[in-house]
Amino acid sequence: CGCAVLGGVLLASRSQLSGYGFIFLALSSSQLLVASSLMRDKTMMIYSGSLFLFVDCLGIYRWLLL
Repeated sequence: CGCAVLGGVLLASRSQLSGYGFIFLALSSSQLLVASSLMRDKTMMIYSGSLFLFVDCLGIYRWLLL
């Protein structure tokens, strides 16, 4: 939860550090993916996996690697 909030605040700040918010959001999504796999919740695994793969990785690529 803390990683998601920190990532959102960094993105909303529109500062030079905003791109690093995607790293915290990726951490949050990956933690959710691990927790949902431990609980064997397939719906949350699909949700958190797609969120991590599509949104967070695209944001990291666009903001930090380009």
